[in-house]
Amino acid sequence: MDILKIAAVGIITAFCSLTLRENKSELGVVVGIAGGCIIVLMLLDYFADIFALISTMIQRAGIQSSILKSVIKIIGIGYITEFSAGIVEDTGNKSLAEKIVMAGKVIILVVSLPIIKALFDLIAELTI
Repeated sequence: MDILKIAAVGIITAFCSLTLRENKSELGVVVGIAGGCIIVLMLLDYFADIFALISTMIQRAGIQSSILKSVIKIIGIGYITEFSAGIVEDTGNKSLAEKIVMAGKVIILVVSLPIIKALFDLIAELTI
């Protein structure tokens, strides 16, 4: 089970980071970031499976490929935003992390506008 491997990496990283923070705080942060990156890399296969399933569902539904690209972009932006904000917050910059989250939300809104427009166009066609 991959979750056991991921949990083990997380626990080992946390203990190493905690131990190093007592002596050399800057190394503790680096170890924490490295552990987070390792966990994300362990999840790449799962992301590929998720995107393949979304692609299959959208093709079955007959939805445009541009919408699929937008959905994948939105999901990617969300994960990258959350991960990078977490790293920045771990370094002690909570204010900067909040600004990264805000920027991610704005970018997600901009990327989702074509989907919202398509939805309104579909509703308009149904009511006519």
